[in-house]
Amino acid sequence: VSGGGGGRMTQLTNGKWLSVSTAYPRGQKTFLRLYVSSDGTSNWQHLSDVAENGRVLDNGELTTLSNGVVLLTMRSLIRSNSYRLPVYESTNNGESWRYLSNIDSSEGANVGGLWEPKFFPLPNGKLAAFYSNEAHPGYSQTISERISTNNGASWGNEIWVVAQPGGGRLRPGMPQICRMANGNYMLVYEIVRLGNADVYYQISTNGVDWPATLGIHIPCQHAGPFIATLPDGRLLVTSCENQVSFSDDFGASWQKIDPPPWKFGFFLDWPAIYLVQSNQVALWVTRRGVWSALGTLSPRMEWPRKFTADFSSGTDINWTRYGGKFAVTNGVYCLNDAKSYGKALIGDEFWSDGEL
Repeated sequence: VSGGGGGRMTQLTNGKWLSVSTAYPRGQKTFLRLYVSSDGTSNWQHLSDVAENGRVLDNGELTTLSNGVVLLTMRSLIRSNSYRLPVYESTNNGESWRYLSNIDSSEGANVGGLWEPKFFPLPNGKLAAFYSNEAHPGYSQTISERISTNNGASWGNEIWVVAQPGGGRLRPGMPQICRMANGNYMLVYEIVRLGNADVYYQISTNGVDWPATLGIHIPCQHAGPFIATLPDGRLLVTSCENQVSFSDDFGASWQKIDPPPWKFGFFLDWPAIYLVQSNQVALWVTRRGVWSALGTLSPRMEWPRKFTADFSSGTDINWTRYGGKFAVTNGVYCLNDAKSYGKALIGDEFWSDGEL
């Protein structure tokens, strides 16, 4: 998609897609580079740049308002002295940009940082911005939210979304949000210093009021999560574990999708998931540039459902063998070894009690 990093995108009102990633020019401050796609995210052309004199830009984030205006935010910093979350707007689909507002600032010597902003439109024309916040004494990091009622021109008071009760070393951060089919909102995020930056979620009925807890754990996902809602109500979650999990019960349970879309295991590639067609999703990762994989959605499974394995293909694909000599003959799976033990297993750690 581009030669930069941290790719994010939004669909424009003209049907095209606009993406942002970070450019890393040698010997210069990083800035944001915008690209446009006219063919459903398969091909991209450079469109415009946004830079701030003397400041480092990263964590670009886009949203398209109902009036067609595109908003861009980011982290903008002079390390250890100035952290800002500026907002720029474009009225010509990303061809040019003008400064609009600032979500939050942390200024002064050795102040805490502000990171990873995320836009999300709420009902009644409100716009939410979530971000990671190091500026509160006694808390290594929290997740904050501010609301705009005028399309990003100004921002309301800070809302505490996720924080370690009583303060401490835990670092909830990198928030991403979706609205579920039941009308509730799910925020996913990492918590550094819990496992390997384990991924958790919170649920809100309105996107503004959040439980005063660290949230609920999502298994098998670590660092930098992203979430998307599918047209049939399923949720897709990914993370730097480079696995994709789905939930069809609004987060009550999660199941990995195998095989994973990428083969390189855990890697800090800051992924993203977007629904680009009614039956297709794009998964983005940063690995020596921004890369995209397109996946086709399968029909939603009905639960509970029977497990069957008739071996009609003549193979035991997806079974894991331990010792022994196995063969598939005429639809029968055989352990052909009278002199040693062996077993073959298939299943999932998300299975619960049932009948076999």
